[in-house]
Amino acid sequence: MIRRVVLGVVGALLAAEAARTAPAAPPDPIAFDFVHEQQILFPVTINGHRAEAWLDSGASATVVDAAFARQIGLPPGVPVTANGVSGTIAGVRLTTLELATGGGQPSPRAAVIMDMSAVAGAVDRPVQVILGRDVFEAAVVDIDFGHRRLRLLPREGFQPPAGVAALPLKPSGGLHSIPIVVEGRPLEAVVDLGHAGALMIDRKTADGLGLIPSAHTSTEIAVGADGPREHTVASLGKVQVAQVSLRDVPTTFVDQLSSRAPANVGLQVLSRFEVILDFKGQRAWLLPNRDAAQAAFRKNRTGLGTNRTGDHLTVVHVAPGSPAAAAGWKVGEAIAAIDGQAIGPTYGASAAWGFSYRPQGATVSFTMADGTRRRLTLRDYF
Repeated sequence: MIRRVVLGVVGALLAAEAARTAPAAPPDPIAFDFVHEQQILFPVTINGHRAEAWLDSGASATVVDAAFARQIGLPPGVPVTANGVSGTIAGVRLTTLELATGGGQPSPRAAVIMDMSAVAGAVDRPVQVILGRDVFEAAVVDIDFGHRRLRLLPREGFQPPAGVAALPLKPSGGLHSIPIVVEGRPLEAVVDLGHAGALMIDRKTADGLGLIPSAHTSTEIAVGADGPREHTVASLGKVQVAQVSLRDVPTTFVDQLSSRAPANVGLQVLSRFEVILDFKGQRAWLLPNRDAAQAAFRKNRTGLGTNRTGDHLTVVHVAPGSPAAAAGWKVGEAIAAIDGQAIGPTYGASAAWGFSYRPQGATVSFTMADGTRRRLTLRDYF
C-alpha cells in the first residue's frame, strides 16, 4: 500500500500571505475522523460550500484541489512556486477565499490551488482541502487522538498542560521540528500530520550516521503532491520521541528530503500522543497514550503497492524480498476482488482495505481481473 500522503511545502511569499490572512480560531472542540489512521478529516465551508478538510502541519498554507476549486467557482489566482517532499509541483496558484471551521464564522485567508488527484488516487478518497501552517500560526492546536477531537485555542491565556515538559518546536525551512533520538543519534524531525507513515529520514543523513540496516531493507512507492517516488524502507530498533522509546519503527529513507530538518515524524508516531503545537511560541507538548510504547506499528506485509482504477486495483509496486515478490507478482497486474469482495467505489471504506497490514501469517485471497485466483501469506520482510 502507499503510505506517504502529502507534504506541500510552498514558497516564502505564500507562507507570509497565508499568515497575514489566517482567521481567529474558534474555541469549541472539533470532532475529526481519523480515517484508516492515515488522515485527520473534518468538515469546513469554503465560500459557503461544504468541504472535507485534511489537517497537515507539513503544508505551508491552506491547499484546495484544482478540480474542487473549479467546481465551487474559486478565482484562479496567480502562479506561485511549490515543492513536495522531493520535487517541484507544477501548476500551483495563489488565491483568496472565505473559510469557516468548527462552526465558526467565515474569515478570509490566502490559499493555494493545485492538482491533488495523485494523492486522492493513492488514498482512494477525494482530497478537497488541506489546512496547513496558517491554522497552526493562528492558534495553539491541541489534537487528542484518543478522543478524536481537536481544539484551536487562542494563544492569549493558553495554559500549558500541568506536569509535562515542553519540547522546543524549532522553525525548519518553513516547517517546524522537534528533537528525537534515532538509534542513539539525536536528530531534528519535522512534525508532519500529513505524513501517514511513522518516520522519514534523509537518505544522505542516514548513510552518514549508519542508520540503514545492512539487511532486511526493501522499497516502497510514496505518493505526495509531487507524484510517486520510490524510496528505501527498513525497520529501526529504537526511536525515542518525547521520552517514549519506540521499537521496530518502519522508516522511509528519502533522497533529498525537502526540509532543513533531516527527519520527519508522521501520524503512526504522533497518534500515540495527545499533540499540542504552539508554532508561534516555538514549543510543543506530546502526552503519551497508555500504550504509546507497546503498540505495534502497522507494516505492509504483502509487498504490494496498489491504486484503485475503477473496479480493480492496479499493482504499481512490488517490494523486493516481500511475499508478493517471492510469488512472482508483477507491476501492472489487476486485482478484481479481495477475499471474495469485489473492488468498487466503496473499497476505501470496506473491510478489504488494508489487506497488506494484516498480521504476519494471515492469508489473503485475490481474484485477478482475468478470473484467476491467488493466495498470499503475509510476513514481515523489512
